[in-house]
Amino acid sequence: MVVDGIVRRCKTFQNGARAIVAFHTPGELFGWTDELKHALSIEAATDALVLFFKRSALISVAAREQKVADFLLTSTTGELRRIQEHSLLINRSAKCRVASFLLDLSARIDEMSDLDLPMSHQDIADHLGLSIETVSRTITELEQASLIERVSARTIVLKNRAALARLLN
Repeated sequence: MVVDGIVRRCKTFQNGARAIVAFHTPGELFGWTDELKHALSIEAATDALVLFFKRSALISVAAREQKVADFLLTSTTGELRRIQEHSLLINRSAKCRVASFLLDLSARIDEMSDLDLPMSHQDIADHLGLSIETVSRTITELEQASLIERVSARTIVLKNRAALARLLN
């Protein structure tokens, strides 16, 4: 479980290309599987504090404690929902992908005004299946449309959430 910071779940291919499947924020559980060998790696996207649980111990506690069982169910269904939403973005425009990413990240890390991006534009590009140039160009287009405002290279103000959300339809 991520206690502090951001971690990324990714795969690096033999040709050096990287795909980021997900970013995990504080309070999120990851690696919750019964597979003995994981196909994906976990890397710290920022300084991070991660709490490790033995799967069998967690299941044992969940069998006795309803709150733990509810947490596991909520965590699992939340991750499944995010993965489904992410898979639906792949055929969408760059504006839609970036807008969706910014809205989702700001909600997950509870930054409703200034969004301090904890990851690089390259990480965002690898997550959204775009080039870094397309991510940068799209952020500029969103800024020119007055939907966002760049305060610094990594700080963005979401000026018009409703208009950003309309890009998702």
